[in-house]
Amino acid sequence: MIVTKQWLNEWIDISAIDTDKISVALNAIGLEVDGLTKIRIPENVVVGHVVSCEKHPNADKLNVCQVDVGATVQQIVCGAKNVAAGQMVAVALIGSVLPGGLKIKKAKLRDVESCGMICSSTELGLPKINDGIMILDESIGKLELGKPLCEYLLINDDVIEIGLTPNRGDCQSVYGVARDLSVYFDLEVKTLGQKEEEENQPGVGRVLHLHGSEALSGSYMYKVFDNKEIGVPLLVELRLGFAEVESSCLLGKLIDYSTYVTGVLLRAYNQTCFGAKDDKAKITIAKDENGLDAIYGLNGQKIAIAGVAQMAECKASASDERIIIEANYTHPEIIASRSANKKLGADKHLYRSSRGSEPQLAFGLNYFFKMLNKRSKIMAYADSQQITQDFEAKIINIHQSDLTEMIGEEIPKNKIIKILKQLGFGVNFAFEQDVINVKIPQFRSDVINTQDICEEIVRIVGIDNIHSKPYSFAEKLKINQPYLNFKKRQMYRYRAVAAGFFETLHFVFDDSENAKKFHLPLLKETLEVANPITSELNTLRSSLLPNILNAVSNNLKFGKKRVALFEVGSVFDSERTESKKIAFVFSGENGIPEISNHGKPSEIDFFAFAEKIQSVLSNFTLLPLEKVNGLCSPYEAARVIIDGVEAGYMARVNIQVEKELDLDRTYICELDFEALSYKRKIAKEYSKLPSSSRDLSLLVDAKMQYSELESFITSIAPKALTKFAVIDRYVHESLGDKVSLTLKLQFQSLEKTFEEEEIASMVEALLAQIQEKFGITIR
Repeated sequence: MIVTKQWLNEWIDISAIDTDKISVALNAIGLEVDGLTKIRIPENVVVGHVVSCEKHPNADKLNVCQVDVGATVQQIVCGAKNVAAGQMVAVALIGSVLPGGLKIKKAKLRDVESCGMICSSTELGLPKINDGIMILDESIGKLELGKPLCEYLLINDDVIEIGLTPNRGDCQSVYGVARDLSVYFDLEVKTLGQKEEEENQPGVGRVLHLHGSEALSGSYMYKVFDNKEIGVPLLVELRLGFAEVESSCLLGKLIDYSTYVTGVLLRAYNQTCFGAKDDKAKITIAKDENGLDAIYGLNGQKIAIAGVAQMAECKASASDERIIIEANYTHPEIIASRSANKKLGADKHLYRSSRGSEPQLAFGLNYFFKMLNKRSKIMAYADSQQITQDFEAKIINIHQSDLTEMIGEEIPKNKIIKILKQLGFGVNFAFEQDVINVKIPQFRSDVINTQDICEEIVRIVGIDNIHSKPYSFAEKLKINQPYLNFKKRQMYRYRAVAAGFFETLHFVFDDSENAKKFHLPLLKETLEVANPITSELNTLRSSLLPNILNAVSNNLKFGKKRVALFEVGSVFDSERTESKKIAFVFSGENGIPEISNHGKPSEIDFFAFAEKIQSVLSNFTLLPLEKVNGLCSPYEAARVIIDGVEAGYMARVNIQVEKELDLDRTYICELDFEALSYKRKIAKEYSKLPSSSRDLSLLVDAKMQYSELESFITSIAPKALTKFAVIDRYVHESLGDKVSLTLKLQFQSLEKTFEEEEIASMVEALLAQIQEKFGITIR
């Protein structure tokens, strides 16, 4: 963002303040100054008047001019194409030294004497505004023949370059910077005088009809004028040059200048895009396919996208007879989120609109017409047509004690209220509650919480004006929740590595196409990433597995026969709520080639994978997984239950996904990290006496879930039954609709060694209850 001292002075009176102090002030309030250049026109460069201009007798491209410089009339040979009689020009007299080091002397050009030089803007150290000489006008001040140009303050200016952060969209204009600077110097911001419209001025309703559909996101205001001639003041051309804003069209220059000064997004349309010359222009505003407001013209053709782009053929120029001027405002988050990663043919408006433009539309339009009337011949239509959205200001309630704690010292209430009001915030102080109610203005979309309000106060008070305090060193208990979270994560990472898994790490971003393809949760559109890193990393991940599977695929392509990876990281649900998960992936051979397997290890299977996960998690229960996502095979999938709570799932990768990623047989497991056990280890009494085990083969209905039997045995088991597990499952046609499950039962006592009869009695009692409950018998 580039401003000048005299430019700022049009809005706040800083004429008596040194530019260096202004730079210090800008840095203090968070508008970092990246550069300062002082423009000074050399001495002996004066205002001149071209009395006559004749062709050079000996050169086709030269002209011989008689130039009145006040005290005398000088003959000057000039090669500029645009020089003509009657012009007011900048004349470098004999003896002057121009910024490039050129010293002006009396000379002869093709046998014609020349006493001086008519200068272009660049020859005087000013920005380039054309390919010829600089034509002066009274926008820089009253022109007096022979008056040195170094006495014209408006062009002998100090140019300040400000490095704006993306959140400060309110300072993307000269007015916005002046508004912020006025608070630091405690100055009043000047207002733009409202020009009264003439009585015989026709109303805009005669030539324009505006229709807006419901649920628009932005606000719009339109004015119309009939054009005879458009002129641009020299000061406008020079300041656009300082600001490095390029436009070849005279109307475009005034549009760009007004937007740059006020921050209001302005566009100019040709009447013919909305109707014939003598017909009423009909403008329709409605949502387009991307959820953005779009402007439609004749035959429903899309003319522009608000804040994003405008069709080149519909842009008005200085040669058009009837011109429609639009001012618009849309909340920057809407523009940024809905235009991201879309080829919309965006123009320079997108940079401003996605960071925050000025919402005072009438302010921008009035300033434009004020600049237009200075050197143009137009007939403006009275009033305007508009569509505005109701703005519900956000209110943040702040306790002064909270501000004091954040800042480090107490700022008086009156000072806080004054600063916020000067910055444009609405402030109401509830004395009985010691609460400041702050209403956020529409142009400050970056202020969303108490910390942002605190930052506004601190930057105006000045960080250097807040007294520093010594550090307070106090030992605190190191065992807190973050420490316990770290130790838990460390424990499971170490266990996973010990089980043969390698840790991997990925971005929290993923490709939204993966989520759609694998039927994983998708972020709501309004919560999507506004400015993605790349098109492949355009959303927050809802699962760790897609990225890990890609990593497994890459390892297999490098010749690996077995790949086992795990990751602990953050994922996000559709509401963008963050949670921590742990995921495991194992693909390929379940072991390494060795003598015992004859150099051909078997492939990983579901039970081998579950055993590896068990070595990391300890005990868990597997139950059928009825509803699977696109990553899982529906035939090998189970819910993982830890301490009675469903923690996640374990499954084989869907065979279609295996083929797509060139994977061998692959198994996955993803669990909520919070559901994993992490408790203090409590010592338990153990028996020094030998244990006894018995095998029990049961004929069980093939459709019965083992978990149901397991739960029942757990509920009725005697204290002496310390452990039981399935060790064999036998299926044969002779068993009919039954299967044989062999359970190993382990008995142990703290007090004695069991006799054979005691063990048999406990087994018989257990079997009797199982038979009574399920009708199960021994095989």
